[in-house]
Amino acid sequence: MSQVTDELRVVEEFLLLVLDADHGDIRHSFPRPSRAVAFAGAALMDLALERRIRTDLWRPEMLAVSDPTPLGSNLLDPILAEMARDGETLHDIAFWITHLAEHSDEIREKALARLVGRGILEAETSGEVYLSADVSRARRYSTGDDKTTEEVQLRIMRTLFGDDIPDIRDIVIVSLASASGVFESMLSRDELAQVRERIDAISGLDLICREIAATIRKIKAQPPTAPSSVRPASEIPEAAGLPLLGNVFNMAGDLRGFLIRQYLELGPIFQISALNKRFIVLAGPEGNTFVQRHGRIYLRSYESWRNFNAAMGAKDALMSMDGQQHIRMRKVQRRGFSGPFVEDRLDKVVDITRRIIAEWPEDRPFVVQHAMQKIITEHIAVLTTGVSALDYIDDLIAFLNGMLSVHVMRQRPGLLLRLPRLKRARERMDELFAAVIAHHEEEERSDQDLIDDLLDLHKRDPQFFPETAMQLAVLGPFFAGIETSANTASFMLYAVLKHPGLLERMTAEADAWFDEGTLAAEGLHRLDVTKRIFMETLRMYPVIPALMRHVINSFEFGGYAVPAGANVIVGNTVAHHLPHCFPNPERFDIDRFSPGRAEHSQSGAFAPFGLGVHRCLGMNFAEVQVVVALLTIARYFEIKLDPPGYDLKIEYTPTPHPAKSFKVRPLRRRQNSL
Repeated sequence: MSQVTDELRVVEEFLLLVLDADHGDIRHSFPRPSRAVAFAGAALMDLALERRIRTDLWRPEMLAVSDPTPLGSNLLDPILAEMARDGETLHDIAFWITHLAEHSDEIREKALARLVGRGILEAETSGEVYLSADVSRARRYSTGDDKTTEEVQLRIMRTLFGDDIPDIRDIVIVSLASASGVFESMLSRDELAQVRERIDAISGLDLICREIAATIRKIKAQPPTAPSSVRPASEIPEAAGLPLLGNVFNMAGDLRGFLIRQYLELGPIFQISALNKRFIVLAGPEGNTFVQRHGRIYLRSYESWRNFNAAMGAKDALMSMDGQQHIRMRKVQRRGFSGPFVEDRLDKVVDITRRIIAEWPEDRPFVVQHAMQKIITEHIAVLTTGVSALDYIDDLIAFLNGMLSVHVMRQRPGLLLRLPRLKRARERMDELFAAVIAHHEEEERSDQDLIDDLLDLHKRDPQFFPETAMQLAVLGPFFAGIETSANTASFMLYAVLKHPGLLERMTAEADAWFDEGTLAAEGLHRLDVTKRIFMETLRMYPVIPALMRHVINSFEFGGYAVPAGANVIVGNTVAHHLPHCFPNPERFDIDRFSPGRAEHSQSGAFAPFGLGVHRCLGMNFAEVQVVVALLTIARYFEIKLDPPGYDLKIEYTPTPHPAKSFKVRPLRRRQNSL
């Protein structure tokens, strides 16, 4: 994120005012239509304060451009230029507020980006934004003109409940907030009654501000346009299926392929069934965009993971939490799962990869997926827990596959977990957990990791994070790597071996990075081809084809009512294979991600790591470890497919992964330093 140095604008501070610090988003009680006109009014007031626009002397409801000179602001200059293009034509304030309200999402996103660039806000990978640690502590931030000011929520409350004369900026903010209904979402009825007279007095102190506020009130008071007819859930299109069984076989196989076919036939919302259970599917870029923006209000993940958690002795875990609990747990685990955390330990990632691939048999084929599971799981084990997991790999794989098949995907009966092999794997999980905890009880450990953060949380708040939740939290990173990063690494290796030109280009980048001498993150950030190979692998071979959710608040989507209590499947990767999102989707084409095309930047088109508040916390960690693993392999080995013309076969239980028939044959070592 580039640094922003120009003056802090009213739009930015208004956004800070309406930000819900607990949930990392605009207050839900501040409705979208009110937000839209408020951000439009704030942008106009910014231009008025800079003397770029004015009201007409005789008709104060009319706006004119008084100075078209750009301000050097990516937030305000496009608006000023649009207003200036009309020349001498005057439009009233209502025209411009209504027009700019249609672009309020763009105004808001620019303001958010600027606040992050200033270091006032910090953005989560899942989309939430929070005050930065420095601002949270000091309750002050820079205004961009070598001055600092008190944080706006604190400042405005002090203005309302005090008797000091506010400056012009605070007059504007109070006036806009009052006109758009912000204070109704921030204050109780008694508090609002206490300061109502003060709010009205402040709001009348500036002429153009009065006119803009009055216009906002008039627009808000207009009756809403008649809503389009919303059809009941019973009329949602239904995928054809077998009697009694429904779509059970489609769901147990290539779920993503099935959802793509239904999307193309039925649209972005449809129903599927498996035995006696029904699901409403939200798919395509439309579904992704909706869940990204609104999922936290309407959807919950707890039901999907409840049985898995219980089998591990826990009531909750990160992937099944929502609301405040989820936000708090993500913050605790953020450091240990971050990109910078793994980038600071690149030497360890490379060393682990080199030690494991040094054991690969020369000129003898072996199964790729298991080899990648060893590499990726050991990365995670050493970096997040400080303990090697090499002796536990097969037990981890067996146990996780069994747990997912029984408790999450529900593809196998519970009796599976009682088999001797699975019972032994469960005992080995207990051993691994005990080894990790014992390691963290040792004194004089300098490298703090994820487990230290979890133990500290338990010490500070044992009710929120009890001992019963510890084992699942500790083993969770191992589980994640086995079924996500390892499979992605396997698919990526297949892709470059199937396209030798890409392998040659990736190898050149690997050699250039290693030849720098120091394994630095800056070198990784300069990668081009390898990064695009990784992204195209995520598009072409997503390892999480869909997301299971439960509806907690009813909503409308695609013209249909989706009731509370319904089970939902979000087809987050359906868009990856839609021609209108990615032309020729069956072709592996890394140029999709080049600046000139950037097909993934379309709204809702690319969501390999999930959506909304549950977007993968470790996505940057995963990218680094997969990319570094592949670079290391390319650096030290020449490899070919075995047999040479092999075409990939994918298995789908419990999650999509290359079949055991995908093998490679190391021809020779390119470097002798393994």
